[in-house]
Amino acid sequence: MLGDAGTSYTGGFKGVSMKTLIACFALAAGFSILAAPLSAHHGRGDAYDMENPVTLEGTVTEVRWANPHVVIFMDVADGTGAVVNWGFENSNVSTLARQGYNRRTLRIGQPITALVNPSRQGAPVGIVVKVILEDGTEIMSRERGNPLD
Repeated sequence: MLGDAGTSYTGGFKGVSMKTLIACFALAAGFSILAAPLSAHHGRGDAYDMENPVTLEGTVTEVRWANPHVVIFMDVADGTGAVVNWGFENSNVSTLARQGYNRRTLRIGQPITALVNPSRQGAPVGIVVKVILEDGTEIMSRERGNPLD
């Protein structure tokens, strides 16, 4: 049954146009589609081995100081002597900044040791547990309360 100005009565939505109802439905469907990747973003236990951390020794090649997570790259010699570039994610920029870190905390070419939770698929990627500088100072440590987010 049509009402004024092309509106229709659809159950409890008196005076609401069909276009408005369709737009609301599409918006709700869009939010539900986006919710899966957002929640999967924090499903790290599936992608990373959280039980068996790996110790990497090498030199910093890049620091991507950006959200959602700071990513540190380092060259590491594997068992055959071949150099593998590892990337591991850290917390977000604001959390690290509140803890006193910044984009100059680590420098290109700087030797470091990193304890990371590696990828379950064997790729040279991981999540930082802690970074150890040449003098033995531990930084960016989740063991000391540095959260990933």
